[in-house]
Amino acid sequence: MLKSVLLLSAAALVFSACSSHPVIPEKDDIKVSRDNPSDKCKNLGPIEGRSTKLNAKPEDALEDLKSEAVRKGADYVRIETMGAQSSSIRGTAFFCN
Repeated sequence: MLKSVLLLSAAALVFSACSSHPVIPEKDDIKVSRDNPSDKCKNLGPIEGRSTKLNAKPEDALEDLKSEAVRKGADYVRIETMGAQSSSIRGTAFFCN
């Protein structure tokens, strides 16, 4: 009986460790491109990055876009449009790995 309980507990632990997103991406792990991702990637929806700084740089909006991608669990972003003076960037988030 005890052996069965231990075996079931071990199996539950092993299976609970598996998930569709085994590692949470970080901003540095996000690939950003204007190219379409591979067909195996899952579309996670539209995202937008903004910079509200007075002297906004494109890098500021890009960092915000990557943060939004991380929140959605994405590892790839296809850029769709850039706003005036690069204060905003819109794209589509994908999970590819």
